Amino acid sequence: FFAVVAVGTTAVAGCLDFAAGDGAQGPDGTPATLSCPDGGFVRLDAPFDEPIETRTVETDDTRFELSTEATSETYGSTLRLVLRNSGGATARTEGEYAYSIQRRTDEGWLDVRGATGGAPATLPREERPLDPNGTYSWSLRLNEESLTSAVPERELDVCPPLGPGTHRFVYWGIVDASPVGVEFELVG
Repeated sequence: FFAVVAVGTTAVAGCLDFAAGDGAQGPDGTPATLSCPDGGFVRLDAPFDEPIETRTVETDDTRFELSTEATSETYGSTLRLVLRNSGGATARTEGEYAYSIQRRTDEGWLDVRGATGGAPATLPREERPLDPNGTYSWSLRLNEESLTSAVPERELDVCPPLGPGTHRFVYWGIVDASPVGVEFELVG
């Protein structure tokens, strides 16, 4: 089974007030928190607790490996990731959209995405089997427009804009297993 997340561009509402092509406009380094001037912005909650397994996680029956091409990416480049069932048994997952894109802050890890309008957004969860050697694959362009349109039929925003610093991708959709993640540095 091979899933690809299509990344397109769409117009987005909310707190994106920078000119296209100007590069990362958000806070540098490790901010105290992720503040959004839009009072109606509700950040996606992480549906998991720490700890996050780094790159590999095991269930009772199988093993998963999360890989990425690089651990440092420039703003606007594409982060490519693959989650592979590297064990010998089929496992249950919650589909390819069961992931978080988080930023390290003094407050802890916070998702960069959310919704405007005061109501929380949810990500689609569709229980699906992932056979041995089956994969989910993501190509996420690291800019606000692409991250907001990476999940179909969901109106998401990124607020504040992305900034240089430590981020991580966390796949939390393996049923009966810890989330698995990989950190990456976003550079201007």
